[in-house]
Amino acid sequence: MDFATELARNILVLTVYFIVVALVFNQAFQSLDKLVKFETDAAHLNQDLSKYQLEDFLVVKFSFADKYELDELKRLSMSIENKSKDVFVEIDWKQCFISDFDKRIRRAIRVIPGKNEAASQSPSTILPGQTLKEEISDEKIGSPLVSPKNLQAAADKNDYFYLRLFLKISEANTKGRTCNLRCQFIAKNLSWQKALVLALQPK
Repeated sequence: MDFATELARNILVLTVYFIVVALVFNQAFQSLDKLVKFETDAAHLNQDLSKYQLEDFLVVKFSFADKYELDELKRLSMSIENKSKDVFVEIDWKQCFISDFDKRIRRAIRVIPGKNEAASQSPSTILPGQTLKEEISDEKIGSPLVSPKNLQAAADKNDYFYLRLFLKISEANTKGRTCNLRCQFIAKNLSWQKALVLALQPK
């Protein structure tokens, strides 16, 4: 193989390589307008737990995927751990609400995992030492939790929606008390670095 042929082959390989790289970067940047992520507002949640004197025994967590299309978030995955030895925690689902980005509220509905069906809305009791795991939607089960039309604008300014949990706390030798625990979720745009990593992942 002569030098000219070898050079031509190398140029062809490099050209194909740069075309592929350019396509990947283009796909990553295009996805920035179609993908968002959600984060729990941990600072606000911790503040609320402290306000109601729950921080010593109650651990509240929500899990989210790395990315969402604008119409993809349809339920919240929640776990609540009761680390106490003698405190009973009850969630009254009929008094729990979820908001949109305009802070208008509607009923929060406990759903059957993996199905677009409502579970029983009777109160859930978290015994001492136990963890409750639930999936939560609104009354339109199977539909997006937040409006896709408003989500991109909300992500541009790191806006939030929230879930309000109505809790009843029963401690030994004390009168029971109630708490309106507010869990806020912030919508954010993906960074271009994250979008690039996702674009490189196999489908």
